[in-house]
Amino acid sequence: MLYLKKYSWTTEKNVSVTGFAWLGEEYFDGQDFAAQTQKHTANFRQFKDFISRLNGQFSIVVNNENETWGTCCHTWSFPLFYKIDKDNFFISDQPEKLQQIKADEEIDAFASSYFLQFGVTPFQQTLHKTIAQIQPGEIIRFKNNSEEINSDFAFQLQQKPIAERTTKYIATHFRTVFEKYYKQIKNKQILLPLTRGYDSRLLACLLAEFGHKNVLCATWGRKNNSEKQTAQKVAEKLGFKYRFIEYNEELINNFKSDPTFTNYANYAGHYSSMPYLQDYFSIKLLKEQKLIDENTVALPGHPGDFLRGAHLNNSILNLEVSELGTALIKTLGTSLPAKPEFKATLQEILEENLLKQKNISPAEAYEFWDLQERQCKFISNSNQVYSFFGVDVLMPLFDKESPQFFAGINARNKNREQLYNQTLEDHFFKKHGVDFDLKQIADQENSKLQRLKNGIIKAAPHHLKTLYYPMNDGIFYREITDQLRQNIKMKHPLKPHSFNAYIVQWYLHFLASQSK
Repeated sequence: MLYLKKYSWTTEKNVSVTGFAWLGEEYFDGQDFAAQTQKHTANFRQFKDFISRLNGQFSIVVNNENETWGTCCHTWSFPLFYKIDKDNFFISDQPEKLQQIKADEEIDAFASSYFLQFGVTPFQQTLHKTIAQIQPGEIIRFKNNSEEINSDFAFQLQQKPIAERTTKYIATHFRTVFEKYYKQIKNKQILLPLTRGYDSRLLACLLAEFGHKNVLCATWGRKNNSEKQTAQKVAEKLGFKYRFIEYNEELINNFKSDPTFTNYANYAGHYSSMPYLQDYFSIKLLKEQKLIDENTVALPGHPGDFLRGAHLNNSILNLEVSELGTALIKTLGTSLPAKPEFKATLQEILEENLLKQKNISPAEAYEFWDLQERQCKFISNSNQVYSFFGVDVLMPLFDKESPQFFAGINARNKNREQLYNQTLEDHFFKKHGVDFDLKQIADQENSKLQRLKNGIIKAAPHHLKTLYYPMNDGIFYREITDQLRQNIKMKHPLKPHSFNAYIVQWYLHFLASQSK
């Protein structure tokens, strides 16, 4: 049984699709997409082959007489969830609908602990024991009158060494990929979340190169946010409109009791991902002030950090099998203390789901986890705020070709990051006169002194952390999470600025309070 209401779905006979896709050079959305998919549903093998050749941001459900198939693309833009109840199969884009099918409020203990550490639930699990999720790039197949689910992946990162990439070659890749997306947005207003970083600045330069004028660049956060000055200079240099949205007490006043926020938390959390709050207040304000509407397309810079390999260093590249779980907690976790029994179970599950099934090295498993568990289900899930307020989202940097393109570049000695940054500086920023205030690759954080200082701060009591660190972050997260913490007892993170640690705790409390 299908419950597909959250996103905009189009149905053709037994096929339901949402989003868009390319098949080679041919673009599909809406009825054309559904009809094209329907032609490839004679059997599961044909369907799987078709999905493996698609590129884009989409989800598809095929409801045959004897089987149901479902898939989410590699970006996980339109999450899908499923449940089996007495040989009956239910699939939905709203997991709360599945939860209502059978009153089962039990929260999975390990999924909850995993969520507290990483802001997402593990692999196919959700916070509810009887509800599962389709993973990024996964295809599931359910045969009626059984409890068997078969799973395969239409997209998996292949880290095969490739011929040496030059900055010119990489720049051509970016322009070629962007051209595909630009054909879909050339008559739209673009909302570009612009910071002082490389990725959003790259998108700004590409918009300028393609002659797009209807661009609203926006930055948000605390007054005197360090991103504001550079972002405004970039926008003005390229001739784009610019808006800074100041986060202050008035803007966030009593937001936790606002029904709009409650609806957003349900919409973006879907029992499996932390509802991002960084963009919520700004997009809500822009919509209320009618500066963006249903004809606006947002262009966030995800997953630029992943493409450049910012998450990789020699310690990660030289990981031992037994170190994988600890490394993920240390480098990509929320900084909440992790119990030894959780670490042990996490290591077992990582080995079972990654190292044994995919026969890859610990470093490859680390990057695979980063892509599917963090980039898709955590960071890109922040895009749910745009769709919640009726704004479409495109991610040109998350085109299916790009993760594979960069995965083949040797990451040792930061080769991938250096090539990425050098390409942007030489072929885009200098060309458009925005090669200022650039973030440099610094070795300071890797120095022995800095590692020692970080270790001392991590071990210190929370009240000493707050004395050492000014707790005013650029996003205004301290004040936002202070409201979330009201009347809820929470653990403090080991690192003083890990405000996501409070959001994940609040979300679990929020779900528990809804079930009462």
